[in-house]
Amino acid sequence: MKQRLQKIPYASILILLPILYLATLARSLVLGDPTEYTFVAHILGIAHPPGYAFITLLGKLFQTLIPIGEIPWRMHLLSATAATIAALAVYGIIRTIARAHAPEIGPGSLNVGALAALYAALTVGTAVNFWQHAIHANPHVITAAFLAVNLFFLTKWWAEGEGARGRRGDAATGRSLAQSHKWLYAFCFTVGLGVTHHPLTVFAWPGYALFILVVRPSLLRDWRVLLKMTGLALLGLSVWLYFPIRSSMAPPFGPSTMHTLDGFLAHVLGRGLTEALTYYSPADLPLRALVFWSILRLQYGLPAIFLALLGLAAPLLRERTTAQIRPLAPILLYTVTFLGTCAYVISLRAQDVMAYLLGPLLVVGLLAGLGLYALAAAAQAQLKLRRTPLLLLFGAVFLLGPLLQTLRNAPRISLRGYDEGQAYVDAVFTWFEGRGEGAVLLNEWERMTPLWYTQFVEQRWPDPDDVRPLFVSTARTWLENVFDTLPGGPVYLSGFRPEIVDAGFRLRPAGPFFQVVEPGDESLPPWLTPVNAAGEAIELVGYELPQTAVAAGAYVPLTLAMRTPQGTADFYVPVLELGDLAFPFTTDSHVTTPTWQPGEIIVERFDFALPHDLPAGDYPLRVGIKNLSSDAPTSFLLTLDTLTVTAQRFPIYTADLLANFRQRVGLTGALAQGNGRRAAAPWSEPLAAQPGDTFYLTLRWKALAYAEESYTIFVHLIDLGNRPLVELDYTPLGGATPTHLWIPKWLPGQQLLDPYRLTIPADLPPGTYLIEVGLYEMTGKRRLHISDAQGNLAGDRYILGAVQVEAGLD
Repeated sequence: MKQRLQKIPYASILILLPILYLATLARSLVLGDPTEYTFVAHILGIAHPPGYAFITLLGKLFQTLIPIGEIPWRMHLLSATAATIAALAVYGIIRTIARAHAPEIGPGSLNVGALAALYAALTVGTAVNFWQHAIHANPHVITAAFLAVNLFFLTKWWAEGEGARGRRGDAATGRSLAQSHKWLYAFCFTVGLGVTHHPLTVFAWPGYALFILVVRPSLLRDWRVLLKMTGLALLGLSVWLYFPIRSSMAPPFGPSTMHTLDGFLAHVLGRGLTEALTYYSPADLPLRALVFWSILRLQYGLPAIFLALLGLAAPLLRERTTAQIRPLAPILLYTVTFLGTCAYVISLRAQDVMAYLLGPLLVVGLLAGLGLYALAAAAQAQLKLRRTPLLLLFGAVFLLGPLLQTLRNAPRISLRGYDEGQAYVDAVFTWFEGRGEGAVLLNEWERMTPLWYTQFVEQRWPDPDDVRPLFVSTARTWLENVFDTLPGGPVYLSGFRPEIVDAGFRLRPAGPFFQVVEPGDESLPPWLTPVNAAGEAIELVGYELPQTAVAAGAYVPLTLAMRTPQGTADFYVPVLELGDLAFPFTTDSHVTTPTWQPGEIIVERFDFALPHDLPAGDYPLRVGIKNLSSDAPTSFLLTLDTLTVTAQRFPIYTADLLANFRQRVGLTGALAQGNGRRAAAPWSEPLAAQPGDTFYLTLRWKALAYAEESYTIFVHLIDLGNRPLVELDYTPLGGATPTHLWIPKWLPGQQLLDPYRLTIPADLPPGTYLIEVGLYEMTGKRRLHISDAQGNLAGDRYILGAVQVEAGLD
């Protein structure tokens, strides 16, 4: 029995990772960049900067050689393969270090090195950020795989070199050292290859160089080895030749200037993107450290983080003399590569921070495995753990963390049923087909990419007599595109754009789109159900409720068509009643009634969210109109329909929230620090401040359900007349963790710490001011409404507390 257990290949257990990835792999188009990588690889085009030559060529190989699955699935499979390779590299690194530390494992002994390696690989592979990137087409998990493979090659080179040095008096020592260079040469090739994939890989170079110099400083005098290293790095870089070759062939997608040196450098260095990047100031770095901690806690539990710290400290505790400094070199390698990449990424104000941190987070998981090895090896030495039952017990304890992480993450992470990209394509063809409108559909990048896939890969495109999809780039604004195209026929937008409304146009919901219409249109769209219900000054003339069977916690779309026959100077808003629930809407992002023209039909969305604990049943949905100017009681006009609600089996607990935004995001806490004071929201006594003072705010968010889109968080200092004086509007965690932009997305149950630095303006007059927080849609700018404890709509902002600004000292 013992011998059979001893022969079990520990690495074979890692087959669980590709099985998990395949079970949760996306099967259809993913909005945005993932679909671009898919169709660009298919047509051998050139992707957006920095070009992604490696993923383009490898993606084409996968799409050509994999005999099963649709093209998007094959491209997603490339990410799953890269993630598996990265996990195997983590396993190999720890096995290598363990063998170098304790090369002999006696019969029946507990192989703690193998178990620690297995723990680290599974911990990294099932971490939420890593797993989400492993199941859809993206370059970032490949970047992490390059880092892991490079660290593996360097660790093997170090280990074999140390083994050769340890054989004192062995005549073959020199030959053994030379043979270890095969790992160094492999490393040089993958370093060059990695640069052709993404320039982020270069931020690990200082760690690589320092490690090589510490381990083998004599290499600087060995020109033959240096020449081979340089040649193999250039061989890896040769993948870049794809750009000038393909560019000169006039690719169907991509720039045609990359056959020139300037065009090539501009693209692969991402000059345009680099100029658009912004960085946090040194004063914000402590807050960015908190952001990293919040992201780290999303990936790993506290035990894994403790083990990572132990992995850093253990070699320092074990090695006593400077003569034994070389065994510390791997820790130096992992630490410096972590710091080099992390320091750059965490200072960025960009949407891809979570993706860029895949490499540093992988290193944390690697260190956790080393910490576990150090702990288990010490326990083995002290407690003499050598019997099979104890081996099984240790193995079960070691792997319990990754197992629980897998069980928790799998149902939330899975993209097996994801269909947003394909659903948008289907909606375009279904909505416009046969209408003969000659319309134009303006799209942002995320929704244009699946349409391009349909054009370039499936060779399908809407009939131009029905609709012409167009991409709105940064070269011309949405409003400019509307002016360019509106004279030629109807214009639709892929989503709500407030700047179009601000310019005087109306945006009418039309299925999943918004139609641009001139003010004064008195027609009722044919897809709405006509009604005739008159109130005080407002008439309800139509509605659309596409879903009448919904689940508790759902976000329910509703479109209302209204008009004012004679015009009005008062402000009116709709109010919905669903059973005992009331949803009084605000005027935010809606055309206010005093601006309506007499007889004009205004069509707008008034979506609402159901409480997560709403009991199952049939609920009549009634609509009324409230006069905000007179604050008169609401006059309810009619019952629109009946919603059939299905209860959640395990309702999400929301009673502890400070604010519940759209039943999607909860504010669980907020802390303000400044002037030596700390106050938790909502604070009753105003915080004392002087002009120029700074308050540090830490918001604690909880994801209640999947977001429909990306949200922006706002933190405003306002006066008592609601006029904003300081506006801090960011994607969550300063751009690091979008709620819905591409993938990863916020997953139900996740909690995040979100820091802000709010400085009181130097010229602010003395007085009482308020700090408000909330969320709004990233592109549509519509605020997320707050639900009270019962589920009623209760405004669209939360007041943390007051600030009392006193006169400054002269």
